[in-house]
Amino acid sequence: MIKELLQDLMSTTFGAWTPNGGCDDDEITAAENRLGISLPDALRDYYAAAGRHPELMGRGGHEHTFRLSAPEHLSIEDGHLVFCGENQWPPQWSVRADDVGWPDPRVHGRAEPGKKWYSEARRLSAFLINVAGRQAVRALPYQATCRLREDQLEAVEPLLGYLGSRAMHRGGHWLGFIDRSSRIVAHYSLTTSTLRIGAVAPHALESLRERSGLPLRDA
Repeated sequence: MIKELLQDLMSTTFGAWTPNGGCDDDEITAAENRLGISLPDALRDYYAAAGRHPELMGRGGHEHTFRLSAPEHLSIEDGHLVFCGENQWPPQWSVRADDVGWPDPRVHGRAEPGKKWYSEARRLSAFLINVAGRQAVRALPYQATCRLREDQLEAVEPLLGYLGSRAMHRGGHWLGFIDRSSRIVAHYSLTTSTLRIGAVAPHALESLRERSGLPLRDA
C-alpha cells in the first residue's frame, strides 16, 4: 500500500533504503498476537519500511516531531489502538479497535490521554505518509519556512511533486511534497497555512527559493 512510497522517501532523504530500516514480519506478527488483532495494512507497511529508523519513528531528538510506537509497545486504550504521539506534548493518534481489520481505516486523535477522541484523517495511509514526510523535513540539515495560503500552493506544485498524490491526502490536515532529483522534501499544514521545506544540500534550497519566488526564511 505505502511501503514503496516510504522507501522512496527514505532513499531521497537519507540515501539508499535498506531492510535494516524496517521491522521484520516476526516482530509485526508478535505484536498482533499479543494484542489479539491484525494491524491495518498501512501500519504494517510503515513498520516494514521504517519501523527501526530513528528519524521516521521520531527518535532523532528533533523538536515537534511525532513519536510512533514500535510494534512491541502498541497498546489498546479506550477501545482504540494507539500508535502515535507527539515528542514533547500529550496528543495521541489511534485507530478504533473495531476498525483495525480494514486495510486503510480512519485515524482519530485526542488532546491528551483520557480526553475524547475526534476524527483526524480519513485514511491511515495518508496520515502515515504525512507523518513520515514531516519527520523527514525536520531531520534534514537545511530548512526554510513561510506562511502560505492554500490557494497559493500553485507556486509549489510545478516544482515539487506530491508525496503520493493530492487525492490521497483529502480529508486530512497536511500535504507532503518531494523533489527526488534535488533531494528536497516539504510539508504543508492546512491548519496553520505554513510550508516547511527541508533539503540535503543548501544550493537545492536556494534554487527552490529563486524559482518559486516564495518568501522563504531559514528555519
